[in-house]
This record gives sequence, structure tokens and C-alpha cells, in this order.
Amino acid sequence: MKVVYSDLHRGHVPGDVVENGLARPSRDVPERLDALLRAVKSAGLDVVDAADYGRSPLAAVHSAAYLDFLANAYQERQSSGLPGRVFPAVFETKSQAYRDDWSVIAKAGFHLRDQITPVDEGTWLAAYWAAQTALTAAELVKRGERQVYALCRPSGHHAGRDFGGGATYLNNVAIAAKWFAGGGERVAILDVDVHHGNGTQDIFWNDDRFFFSSVHRSPAGYYPHFTGYRDEVGGPAAMGTTFNWPLRENAADIEFVEGFKRCLGAALRHDPVAVFVSLGFDALASDPANGLRVTEQAFETIGTVLGSIEVPVLLVQEGGYDLGALESVARLFLSGFAVTE
Repeated sequence: MKVVYSDLHRGHVPGDVVENGLARPSRDVPERLDALLRAVKSAGLDVVDAADYGRSPLAAVHSAAYLDFLANAYQERQSSGLPGRVFPAVFETKSQAYRDDWSVIAKAGFHLRDQITPVDEGTWLAAYWAAQTALTAAELVKRGERQVYALCRPSGHHAGRDFGGGATYLNNVAIAAKWFAGGGERVAILDVDVHHGNGTQDIFWNDDRFFFSSVHRSPAGYYPHFTGYRDEVGGPAAMGTTFNWPLRENAADIEFVEGFKRCLGAALRHDPVAVFVSLGFDALASDPANGLRVTEQAFETIGTVLGSIEVPVLLVQEGGYDLGALESVARLFLSGFAVTE
């Protein structure tokens, strides 16, 4: 099993952010991937560098205006005499209102859905290479690898066509899946992060080549608040290709594993050529995301189930913020998932 990684993720250092009106340090620190990298190396897995597939695969998923914003926002803010990171101060979500001549503050209020997703000096480069990491992993699956793990940072599943949020900027799993399915192949995306993958759902809402399923804490009073309910099943041209399984607050192993199995079963009934997994470890009881009460053993269980399916699986890293537990839970998950040859 190959693991794809880029050290360029380290340039993204969000610093303090604001959530629910309160300031706190960002949980998305570079040390997250250090812990995960230790886990894959201790498992004896082959770590390879990400290759550069350019901007075109990103533009197949995200709008040109949004990509330009991410690439230029920090420099534009500095040149306008405003020091520091780019945060939205006002919000505009009506797409018809967008203007190319808006200030960087106005553009931030259009493209960023919250104040936990700042753009700093290294954000674009890190997000760009997170997407390239996922694309490299997808290329390995195309070449015949049956299990590949893309160690992406920043995460991606909250990023939609023209917006970022939830500490995510480019939708890594969507970019990789869209590129992989360039010949019309059917792909299933299974999201096991504690938060609903609203950006991924948004991108594939009306595209019946892609099946999206997600097990997560209910959005009632929890991020991303607006999406992730059972009655969201896909757009007019793709009815039945979205499957959400929200869990009650503090649900534990039994409900989580059962929800995972329901989502995987629904995904496999789509008859995909590959399953792409948005892999979050933030459902852990000890995670500061504070959503579910899942143990490390439950992740070992879902790893074993995923490792037993007959179609190729590409893992794309999403959340997971307990630095004291990340290495251990990833090692247990991989011990169940990775098939030794």
C-alpha cells in the first residue's frame, strides 16, 4: 500500500480563529500530519511524494474566481496596506451579486463561509499541494493499486465549487474523483469525518456518476449546520445518489459502525469502479471537535471492513485533531485496512 505526502502542507499556519463568536487557536496544525506520518511509517508503508498535475483538475471542480481568490488574497491584502491574514468581515452568498472589482474583504465574505478558514501566506501553496496529493493517489489507483492513502492537509470536504469553510479550501476528494472519472467511470465517495461533507455533496449534487454517502453527527446545532439531513438525496438529475446518515450527539461505537456500514453498502450498490473515502478521525471521544464518542477500536473495525471490499479504495485525509491519539488511531485503522501481499 502506498501513501502519498507533500511536506509543503507546513506553510499553512492558521493561528487563532473565531468559532461561534469565540476566539480559539486553530486545530489544523502541521503536527497533525507528523502524527499520521509516524503511523504509516511504523506500519512499514511506502511513502511517495506528490506530483504536480497543474491547476486544470482544480478548475474542473472549483470556479476560476474562487481559485484566483485563494491564490492572490494574501498578497492583495498586504498590498492594500492591511497586515495579517485574510478573514471575512461581512458575508455575501448570492452568486448573482459577485463583482470582479470587489475588494479582498468583499471577496472573502463571498468565498469563505466562516471565520475558522483564514487565508495566510502559505495557505494557497498548502491547499494546492493537498489537491496534488489526492490527484497523485488517484493516478496510482488508475495504474492498478488497490489501496492508496493520500495524506492531505488542509482537509477539503467542506469546500464547494466557489467557497471554502470549516478549515478547508480545495475539495481534495472531489478533485481526485472528478479527475479519476474523466472517462465516465462511476465513483463512490464515502465520508466518515465527524462533520458532514457539505462541500462534496454540493459539488456532486446533480451528477449521477458520483455517489456521495456520509456518516456524521447531526447538523442540528453542529457544523456545518445547514446540510447533512436524511432527506437530502441529490438534485433533479441525480436523485438517490446522495445518502446521509446523521447520528445523535455523543453517539458511540455501535451507532457509528452501523452508520458506516449503511453508507458503505449504499455506496457499493452504485456499482463504482473505486471508493474514495474522506477519512476523518475526529469522531474520537477525545477529539476537541466534541461531536461523537467513538473509540479507536471502532476505527480498526471500519478499517477492516474497508480493507475487505473488492473494489479499489483511495483514502483522503480529512479531520482528526487530538494530537495525543492520532498516531495510535491511524495505526489501528491501517492495521485493519492495509492488505499485506
